Amino acid sequence: MEENEAKVMDWIDDHFILNEIEIEDFPFFPNGKLIRDKNEETMVVFWCVIYGRVDYRLQEA
Repeated sequence: MEENEAKVMDWIDDHFILNEIEIEDFPFFPNGKLIRDKNEETMVVFWCVIYGRVDYRLQEA
């Protein structure tokens, strides 16, 4: 696993209970992961190459 992808997965692990979400690869963002909860709400977590950190975008209402 690439270093930045590992950082994305660590961030997800720190902020969610892993057995309560689904995680899919989301290649539209660097090292992107699509997260879906039991209510079918989604967010994308990814590595921001501009700021050099994990970032995310929430589902629009």
